[in-house]
Amino acid sequence: MPKSAFWFSTSLLLLTFFLSSPAARAEDFLTQVESESARAPWRGSEFVYRNVFSAISLDPSAELTYNPSYAMSFSFRPSWWFSDRLYVRANLDVVRELTQADDTTYANEALLGDLVLTAGYAPVVTIPVVDIAVSADLALQVPTSKVSKARTLALGIGPGVRLSRSFNLLSGISVGYSLRAMPRIHQSTTAELETPLITGCSASGGGCDAYLHTGVRNAQFRLQQLFYVSARMLDWLSVSVTYGMWIDWLYPIDIDDPRISAETIEPQDRRYASVWEVEVLFAPLKALKIGVGTSTLGPQLAPDSSYYNPFYNRYTTIFVDLHLDVAGLISQITH
Repeated sequence: MPKSAFWFSTSLLLLTFFLSSPAARAEDFLTQVESESARAPWRGSEFVYRNVFSAISLDPSAELTYNPSYAMSFSFRPSWWFSDRLYVRANLDVVRELTQADDTTYANEALLGDLVLTAGYAPVVTIPVVDIAVSADLALQVPTSKVSKARTLALGIGPGVRLSRSFNLLSGISVGYSLRAMPRIHQSTTAELETPLITGCSASGGGCDAYLHTGVRNAQFRLQQLFYVSARMLDWLSVSVTYGMWIDWLYPIDIDDPRISAETIEPQDRRYASVWEVEVLFAPLKALKIGVGTSTLGPQLAPDSSYYNPFYNRYTTIFVDLHLDVAGLISQITH
């Protein structure tokens, strides 16, 4: 597997995070805006500049071949509040690896992630006695990345719900859980290639089918859950811990298809993955936050079918973030 292919293939993301990447998750967004005193409609909007490298880059003997990875990402996260509860936001990432990349088409290529559009209502209701806030949103994953286009993704639709509880300890502690279901619409059940790699394949008995796609099956449905704890130690210092996991259900496959030469002992219709992240945030200015942390986002199973350590493995990265808060910047300029 190519180095750091997990966060390149998911657009560092997403990921969206809900998608790919925990950097775009709604939990950080809502925790941030809940703590802001300003009620500007653009509160929560920010630009994030991240420097990230794989942890095994520090140890040349970690694997048989030394293949370090260091990249920069730029995240644009505008948001707009129509009222105290109703909001819309967007997330778009651009990733540029500075070391020699294994998964780009051109040298020195910057990769565009998927555009994620979210509309939410927070909170929908607050459960009495236990004082748990229930929020809901709907996220749309638009395939603007090369990975999603290769997988023929047309649209991802992800309704989500979030439970959170705040405590008056230290300068504030927030605990939460979120659940998101995301069906995805694809043109094909497998990832495709642009053109056949072998000319004249139409004259062969099997045709060109084997050369038009990679054989990697797409996921038609994802179920994702996330647990997090965020503690503000001081007005300028906070710590967050996140653990999440998801299951991808793949498109069904006809095991009796004569073109399939390899048969699995057991049906492999699901993929499992997890994410673990710890981040320390410093706020030297009202408009600027500096985050330092580590993140592990990858599959549960290794190539030899053993289980990866979910907290530290070959997919572990170390990052430094610069968060430019738009509301804080405007507040500093105007006041």
